[in-house]
Amino acid sequence: MKDNILRKGFNHKVLDATYKAQKKYGFEIGSGEHATWNNEADAFKHAYMSWYLSYADGDFISKYLGDMHENETPNAPSGERNMDLWNNEIGREIAYDMKQRFGEGAMFLGEDRIEKYAVEKIIEKMNNGELITHPDDPRKYENMELERLKEKDRIYTGEEYKNFDEKMKAMVWDSYFSNIIANDWKTPSKNTLDERVKSGELIYVDNYVRANGTKVNGYYRRTPYNKSKSQN
Repeated sequence: MKDNILRKGFNHKVLDATYKAQKKYGFEIGSGEHATWNNEADAFKHAYMSWYLSYADGDFISKYLGDMHENETPNAPSGERNMDLWNNEIGREIAYDMKQRFGEGAMFLGEDRIEKYAVEKIIEKMNNGELITHPDDPRKYENMELERLKEKDRIYTGEEYKNFDEKMKAMVWDSYFSNIIANDWKTPSKNTLDERVKSGELIYVDNYVRANGTKVNGYYRRTPYNKSKSQN
């Protein structure tokens, strides 16, 4: 009985935060009983719920409760389950990044400012297309790390950089230069990057095809959230 009361209270908090954010940012929302179902409001709701649980109680609790919620409806369409799991993971990622940024100093920011920051990050990811906002989205939860590669995460060798045109060189210069610094002020080569892969600092991703059909050649990249988190 007590657990049911607590759960209803938490669900109310999540829905209240969703409606409040929708009013401020104007993202898609339905009406009536299914107002937050298979739309942007649904995506926000799951990311917010997962962020809150992860920031307050840790990733394990957040993932356990999120997965438990999905398992309560085992016959739900696979696209809906995929959408929810994906957006839950985004919420945990935001919590992880915030903990890395604020550390123990978060206690001095206050709950309202922490929540405001998290909501802004969720909206930012929604606007950037990183959330799944409809169950027909072809991206798969199992392939999140591949589907969400950002240019700043990619590591180029000196040979690759040399062959870029001037426009591409300018686009990747900041991340390329930062990696030169991380590489003991040496131009990254395949050999040095392979050594960093062996140490776990980087990973190498083999050729693959994105959900939208785009072919991606193999590349070096910074360790993604899921893997870097597990090493801490």
